[in-house]
Amino acid sequence: MESQIHAPIKRSIICLSIGAALANPALAQIPQSDIEDIVVWGTKVSSNTESIFADDMSLKQADHMSDLLRDIPGVDVGGTHSVNQRITIRGLGETELDIRLDGASQHANMFHHIGNLTLNPDILKSADIQVGNNSVTQSGLGGSVYFETKDARDLLRYDEDFGARIYGGYASNDNQQGSLTLYGLLSENVDAMVYGHYVTRDDFKDGDGNQTFGSEGDVYNILTKIGYQLGEVHRLEFSYDLYRDSGDYSPRPDMSGSANKGLSNDLLIPTNYDRDTFTLSYELNAEKHQGKVTLYNTETQIIRDESVMAAGRWHPNRLYENTAKNQNFGLNGKFQSDLAIAQLDNRMTYGFDYIDKTTASYYGASKYVEESTVSTAVFVEDQLFLTDSFSITAGLRYDDYKRKAVTATDNFDAVTWALATEWQIAQDWTLFASTRSLFKGPELLETFIAYQKVAFLDEGLRAETGQNTQGGIRFDKQVRAHSFGANLTVFQTDIDDYIADKPQGTPTTYLIYNLGDVEIKGFEASASYGYQNFNSKLSYSKSDTKNSLNGDPVAGGNGRSIDMGDSIALAFDYQSDSLDSVFGWTSIFVREEDNVFDGQPAKESYNVHNLYAQWVPSHIDGLSVTFGIDNVFDELYTSHASRSGTRFTTTFDDYEPGRSYKLSAAYQF
Repeated sequence: MESQIHAPIKRSIICLSIGAALANPALAQIPQSDIEDIVVWGTKVSSNTESIFADDMSLKQADHMSDLLRDIPGVDVGGTHSVNQRITIRGLGETELDIRLDGASQHANMFHHIGNLTLNPDILKSADIQVGNNSVTQSGLGGSVYFETKDARDLLRYDEDFGARIYGGYASNDNQQGSLTLYGLLSENVDAMVYGHYVTRDDFKDGDGNQTFGSEGDVYNILTKIGYQLGEVHRLEFSYDLYRDSGDYSPRPDMSGSANKGLSNDLLIPTNYDRDTFTLSYELNAEKHQGKVTLYNTETQIIRDESVMAAGRWHPNRLYENTAKNQNFGLNGKFQSDLAIAQLDNRMTYGFDYIDKTTASYYGASKYVEESTVSTAVFVEDQLFLTDSFSITAGLRYDDYKRKAVTATDNFDAVTWALATEWQIAQDWTLFASTRSLFKGPELLETFIAYQKVAFLDEGLRAETGQNTQGGIRFDKQVRAHSFGANLTVFQTDIDDYIADKPQGTPTTYLIYNLGDVEIKGFEASASYGYQNFNSKLSYSKSDTKNSLNGDPVAGGNGRSIDMGDSIALAFDYQSDSLDSVFGWTSIFVREEDNVFDGQPAKESYNVHNLYAQWVPSHIDGLSVTFGIDNVFDELYTSHASRSGTRFTTTFDDYEPGRSYKLSAAYQF
C-alpha cells in the first residue's frame, strides 16, 4: 500500500551527511575519500504525498514540531507553546492518527488547552508520514506519523569506535538550545548512546511586535540507547527517553497571551509536562525477511498548581495542585517477507498491535478516577507482482477495542480491509489507487477534566467506520543533470457515525454521541525540479470537510471547524561545493478558510517565508554552522490548525512568532 520515490543523491558534503545519518544503502557506492568527510546529523522526512522523498530538516533548526512538518502536503502542526504541539492530517487531529515514537504509541487525550505530544525534533532520525489511512498496517482514521530517533550506529562515521557531538543554537525570538551526544562501540557487537538536549524559552513577539504571555520555560530531553548486534541480521535495542517541560505557563496555552490576560489577568500556573518512555525492541534485517517487535511503556503526566488561580476566575473544584496521567503499555510487531508463490513474486506484510492505555487524574491529594482502554489488532497484507510493472495489494485486519470507563464498560470490534494497485505505465510514470475501510472506537473523555463520573455514551452509540479512497499518478525522471518529479493524489474519506462529545444540563454532564456522517475530500499535488546542485519543490494541498447530513462544518476539540485553507508550499535550495555551503528559501501560502460556524470569523489567509544557509567546511572535519531567518517579513498569522476565533468579545488566536534570526553551530568528533 505504500510506495517510495527516491530522489537522486548528489555527492556534496551536505547530502552525504543526510545519507550517512540514515544508513542509506547508496553509501556503498560513495568513494571512501568522501565518506571520511561526512558530517552525520539531520532528519529524513518522507511522505506519500511528496514528489521528493527526503529532505535534511536539520537546516530548519527546529525547536517545535511545526518547524519540521508544516510544509508537507496535507499536514499541519497547530500550537506555538512548548506544551501545545498538535499534528493534523487533512484536518483530523492527534486522536484520529496513529502516532509512534520508536514504535511506542503516543496516543493520548490529555487536556483541550494542551497538546498530547512531548517530542523533541532535534534527535529525530526520521519521520515517516502516511497521509490518509491506506493500509491495514495502520490504525489511525486519518493516517500515521512514525518517528524514529537516532542511535550510536547511525552516528558513527567511517572507521570510528567512539564519537561525540556538541551543539548550540540561538534564536532572537526568543529561545536558546544546546545538546551533547556521546556514542560508541562498547564491543564489536554492543553500541551505546547518551544524548542530552536543553531548550530555554522566553515570551516571543508576534508579527505585530506584541509580546506573548506565559510561554517562558525550560525543556530538556535525555535519551539513552544500548544496542546489541546478534550477527548480521538480528539486533536488540533498549532505550529510555526522558522528557521534561516546566515553567510558569499561561492557564490556556492554546490561546494567545492577550486572550489569557483578558480571561485571567496576569495569573500564571506553575506547570510540569513530563514523559518517560522505555522500549525494548528486536529487529530482523535479512535479505528476504525484515521486521521489528517492540515492547514499550510510556507515561505522560501534566502537573498544574491551579491553587494560584483566583476564586471566581477558575472552577472551584480545581484550586489545587492537579495531575493528569496517561500510560500506554504495548507490544507490537510488523514483518515483511518476500516470497515466490506460483512463480509470482509476493511481498507479505503481517503483524499485531496491543495497547493497554490507562488514564488517571488527581485533584489535590485525592485520586479522582482511573479509566482504561485495551485495543488488540492483527493484520496481514500481500502485494502480488503480476508483472514487473503491475501489482495488486490486498489486506485484512481485525480490531478488538474495550473501553473501561467509570460509567460503563463497552466492547467494539470489526474486520476491515484494504485493496490497492500500482501500475508503472511507462519508465517514468506510475498510476496508483487504494481503498481502505476504517474503524475506531470511542475515546475516553480527556484526562485533565473532572467530568468522567458524569460522562456517558449515548444509547446505541456506534464505533466510527467508513472508507478512505484515493488514487493518482507519480512521475520521476532523470535527464543527465536534470531531475524531474511530480505527484498527484486525489482522495475522499467518508467517516460514518463520527463521534463527538458535548456538555449538557445543570449540573453539567457529558454526552458522547454519534454526530453523523462526515465527508473529507480534496487533493495533494507536488512537483520538483533539480539541476546539478539546485533543487526546487512546489506543492498544493486542498481538503474540504462537511457534515454529510446538512453540509455544516465539523467541529474540532476547541469548537472551531476542522477545515483548513488551501496550502501552497514552495522551496528552493542551492548547494555550493566551492563554498562548502547550502542556501535555501521556503515559502508557505495559506488561503482563507470560510467554512466556519455561524458567528465565527473566517480563518484568515497568510503567507510566511524562511531562509537558511549552512556551512560545512571541508577543512574542519565535523564542524557545521547554520544561519536562518524564520518569518522573514514579520507576518502576523495564526495556523489554521491552531486555536482561533472569538467568544465573549475575546479573540483566541494563537499567533505565531514574528521574525526570528537563528544561528547554531555543531562540532562532531
